[in-house]
Formats: sequence, structure tokens, C-alpha cells
Amino acid sequence: MKDEVQIKKYLPSLIFAIILPVVAYLLLKTWGSTDTLALGIATAFPVIHMVWSLIVRKEINPVSLVAIIGFLISLLTVYLTHGNNLAFKLWHPILTAAIGTIFLLSLVFNRPLLEFANEGQSHKKMMILTLFMGLVFVCHALSVILLAFWVKTTAFVLISKIIDFSAVAILLLGLGFLRKKLI
Repeated sequence: MKDEVQIKKYLPSLIFAIILPVVAYLLLKTWGSTDTLALGIATAFPVIHMVWSLIVRKEINPVSLVAIIGFLISLLTVYLTHGNNLAFKLWHPILTAAIGTIFLLSLVFNRPLLEFANEGQSHKKMMILTLFMGLVFVCHALSVILLAFWVKTTAFVLISKIIDFSAVAILLLGLGFLRKKLI
């Protein structure tokens, strides 16, 4: 029952973050849209979901706020570069890289970021979990950034979503495994 509640809770995010962007991009490209327009609309879906969540819940989530600002900056960058869609490709992995770097930097200062959210847990356990999360975020970001420069936009949209989904799966499975091993 608890798993069903979790799936229902995160299903809209999955749809708006992975499924709708790919479908929208492919449909727009099929109808003759430019890569930049199709990618811009596709990358707007997760942001629209975040804005909707902010309006409905009436609370500001710092990660959502940073993501929305990142998307707006990418819109401005695309405009200022006269349609170069690289900004649309990079805003999400740059955000992920920043989050991963913050996790890893918290370890350098011996203040694991997860320790603040999980008071009462052992310091060593929080160090390991923070390290794992930081590495997954940074590896995800580097993979998507390299992909943005190496493949055409259509391939980027498809492969980057596979990378996104894989990173989420690795994160969830890895955290579950580590929590069991570290008890």
C-alpha cells in the first residue's frame, strides 16, 4: 500500500519530466518545428509542473525555484545567442552538477548535507549516503553535458531521458541498498 502511494505521488513528476518532453519534442519535430523551438517547449514541461506544484501547494521549494530560474536563464541565453539551443540542453545538467557539487563539498567540510535532514543518524552513515548522492548527481550531469556536445538534438532528447531515468533508478536502488547495509 505504501509503495502505491509513493508511485501515485511521483507519477506526475515522471510524466512531466521524462515522458511529455520526449513526446512533445518528437511531435513538434515531425510537424516541421526547429530543434530550438521543439527543445524549448519540451524542456518547459518540467518547469510548468514545478510552477503548478508551487501554486497548488502554496509553498516554495528551493530546488524548484532554482530550476525555474535556470530555465528562464536558458530562455534568455537562447534569445541572446540567436537561437542556439545549447542553453536548453545544458540548464538541467548544470543544475544537477551544482547540487552534486554541493553534496560533495559538504563532505570536504565534514558536514554531510544529509545529516541536516536526518538528525540522529550516524555521522559515518550520512557521509557515505551524501557521497553516493553527490557522485550520482555529478556523474549524471557530466554524462548529459557530454551528450549535449556529441550528438544531434533528437538523439540528445531521447538518450538524455534514458540517462535521467537511469540516474534516478541508480539513486533509489543505491540508497536502498546502502541504508540496509549501513544499519
